[in-house]
Amino acid sequence: MEPSLKEFSLETMAAAVIGAETPVGRAAAVALGEAGAKVLLASQEPGTEKQLKEAAKAVGTSGAKTAIRVQDATLRGDLSATADLAVKELGGLNILVNALDAPFFGPANAADDAAFERVMEGNLKTVWMACQEAGRVMLQRGGGVIVNITSVVAERGVPNASLYCAAKAGVLNLTRALALEWARKNIRVNAIQTGWLDEPNSPAVRKDEFSERLLKYLPDNRLIKPEDLAGPLLYLVSPAAGFVTGESIAVDGGLLCRV
Repeated sequence: MEPSLKEFSLETMAAAVIGAETPVGRAAAVALGEAGAKVLLASQEPGTEKQLKEAAKAVGTSGAKTAIRVQDATLRGDLSATADLAVKELGGLNILVNALDAPFFGPANAADDAAFERVMEGNLKTVWMACQEAGRVMLQRGGGVIVNITSVVAERGVPNASLYCAAKAGVLNLTRALALEWARKNIRVNAIQTGWLDEPNSPAVRKDEFSERLLKYLPDNRLIKPEDLAGPLLYLVSPAAGFVTGESIAVDGGLLCRV
């Protein structure tokens, strides 16, 4: 490997992807494995063992060592055990990728307090707890890298998505605050903001008036594929980005360029 490319290698590193059963989480895990990392694939929700095994099989085609853990990311005990399992099974925890997402769309006046709690827990509290538990291990072992995958709605309001926008904005500022707090402790924390994704749970893939209008509005006239996140992710977790922290990369086809 050329010297300039060695900085992008993840050989000997141990990574955990939380939300690995989702299309974005799976794409992240595959990219990490192809770059040489050992990968622990952990779920966002229970009942996803089949999806995790399929994702682990995809990661394993590169020869990467893998492990899986079915967990409930809303439970601190599960997240704590996952961080400890990474050390036990992979020999450490150098990288954490949070691919945690709980979409919620609907009019603001129709959302009740239960919806608020559910959206904040699924999109912000889970990320906070995952960062905290991974940070516990990384602080003990000399450092690491965390990447939180969030959305462009963290910076742009979208009608009928007020709670979701607020939660994603929380993830973005949490990323910045943790980056400052842990900067002198050798832990880097960054984010990736995705545009409208081409995945089954996205409202953008529905064949309706909203999706038709959205595609006309997108600068590149297409949705983001989960695999489009691989390059930016590998950069952020690699030694090549050793002095990059508290930053966010938008993978959105230029969407945030619009006023």
